[in-house]
Amino acid sequence: MIALLLLALDASPSAAQIRDSETCYSINRMVDGETRPIGVTWQSVKHDRIDGVDVLRVVVHQRGAGGRFDMRDAFVLRADTLQPITFENTRSGALHVSLRYEDGRVVGRRIDDGVEKAVDVALPTPVWEGNLYGVMFAGLPLAEGATFQLPYYQYDKGVSAFDLRVTGSEVVATPEGPVDAWAVEVTTGADVRITYLIAREGGRELGYRGQSFNQVMGGDCSEITGAPAA
Repeated sequence: MIALLLLALDASPSAAQIRDSETCYSINRMVDGETRPIGVTWQSVKHDRIDGVDVLRVVVHQRGAGGRFDMRDAFVLRADTLQPITFENTRSGALHVSLRYEDGRVVGRRIDDGVEKAVDVALPTPVWEGNLYGVMFAGLPLAEGATFQLPYYQYDKGVSAFDLRVTGSEVVATPEGPVDAWAVEVTTGADVRITYLIAREGGRELGYRGQSFNQVMGGDCSEITGAPAA
């Protein structure tokens, strides 16, 4: 059983410092020293209110391989903690997973190869959504040298945790100009490390990088959004 270090109240994520945004990213693979675009990600972040509760709505829509890969994640999170309320995953427009987090459990359904299965799992509290990364990390009180362990539930992996460390800050080139960012190193298991770049003001996810891939602001998301590229 994985021992989870629950975050102290003053270190819990919050949407307070995260601004609304709509961003297109280019997903790239590094091959023989060259950067090759392999897809795009469209991400929208919006504050909202549902039944008297302040929430953050996040949509992450990825498309690649000439449209053969198409996956969309939609999250509704509590604004005060960024803990999940609902999560939905669709693939090529078809529902794959639908979850609701309530009373220390995650319940819902998933569909694999046309077969529907119920989901009902007891959870430690607090727990966060294991399919959401940069936006969730942006809600933490990031500072030079800060470390966090963030427990999550992910529909394929079950309960686990992200280990995070703020390794420093850097200036990130974006289509909108240079942006001061925190560099947050995330270990997701099997010693796999990815660095997420989070704007120091506004909490916007600017991209990420791994050993052989990265995601940067830019690209053409018009096939996802229906609007022409800027």
